[in-house]
Amino acid sequence: MRQRTVLVVCNTRGNHADSRHIHRLWSASGEYCVVGGVRVTTPARTAAVCANSMPFMPAMEVMCCALRNGTSGTEIIACATREGLMNANAQNVFRFATPFAENGGEARAFAAMILCGFEPPAQQVEFVDPQTGKWYRVDFLWRTRDGRIVVVELDGLVKYTDAQMMNGRTLGGVIDDERERSEGLKRAGVDVIVHIRMDDLHDLEGLKQRLAGTGVPLRRR
Repeated sequence: MRQRTVLVVCNTRGNHADSRHIHRLWSASGEYCVVGGVRVTTPARTAAVCANSMPFMPAMEVMCCALRNGTSGTEIIACATREGLMNANAQNVFRFATPFAENGGEARAFAAMILCGFEPPAQQVEFVDPQTGKWYRVDFLWRTRDGRIVVVELDGLVKYTDAQMMNGRTLGGVIDDERERSEGLKRAGVDVIVHIRMDDLHDLEGLKQRLAGTGVPLRRR
């Protein structure tokens, strides 16, 4: 929809009724589900089509969301194979997608790190502050070649502006809590904490230099 086009699944090939905003997509199975009274492609089919046809970052966003919401990778890959959607782009998405991204922003950040050439990070790793007993869960984590722990946190401005997320705290209170979180993670064994924002995902070279400078390991070809 971002491209202002609608894909219509059909069971015939060679249909010349496409228009600027409507494209027809052949399907061997014709499988669908009903959402709000409208027939739409199944989650597996949707993820397979996006993996096949979209750029890596948005395709990963869709794929990770599908996995997190219970669609199995095996089902998606089987659908892509059956429907003739298995191309190099899809294979790359299937190789790296995980169910651990908690939202679309984290999925895009994960994809950006893959595009930068880094080893896939661990996600949603939990730490306990030995001083306070508080539990903290981090977005992304690597162990460097020399054994250090590097954590990347994806920060959104919403945590500083949305009343629900601020949970009655002042802006200063939110900042103090973030500082306490960082100190707790350091006491729990984290060596380096890097904070990134969604804007950083538009500058992959800058992101790569920044993370490589902390020792984040590059992927071995």
